Amino acid sequence: MSEEWSENLTQYLQRLLPLLTSVLLIFISYIPLELPFSSNVRPAVALICAFFWLLTRPDVFNLLSVYLLGLTEDIISSAPFGSNVFALLIMYVLVTNLAKYFNAKPFIIIWSGFALLAFVSFFSRWLMVSVYYSQFLPVFSVFFSFLSTVAFYPILSLINVFVQNRLMTDEV
Repeated sequence: MSEEWSENLTQYLQRLLPLLTSVLLIFISYIPLELPFSSNVRPAVALICAFFWLLTRPDVFNLLSVYLLGLTEDIISSAPFGSNVFALLIMYVLVTNLAKYFNAKPFIIIWSGFALLAFVSFFSRWLMVSVYYSQFLPVFSVFFSFLSTVAFYPILSLINVFVQNRLMTDEV
């Protein structure tokens, strides 16, 4: 009885590992740094994690995980509530419909695809926030956030690959 409960708990925690890792990375990304532009320009860690996990493990990272990840980022960020969820849902729709073009491709193709899909997500989020404030917001900080997100994708994907290869089993 105890072994069965332990196995069930282990399987459940392994199914939650992508979401928990992504939330931890989001918390780390919001650590205050005393750098210029660090409060406005930061990589969209949730977007990177959602793209990675939706592409590699859609069986354990689903729509509910995307929503909870966006909700977590909405709670700790200063953006209008729902804008991060909206951007992640855009990424979810794009990745689920275009995943067949990215699977089993070289990393540079996946990275380029991420840059394209992240641009669509950033643009739609910028448009939504601009509608919220009833004026077009400056594109400068959004563009640099997009560039930093694309630049940080290889580092964060390596962390996610480590979690997937070392901490998760295929029996999930």
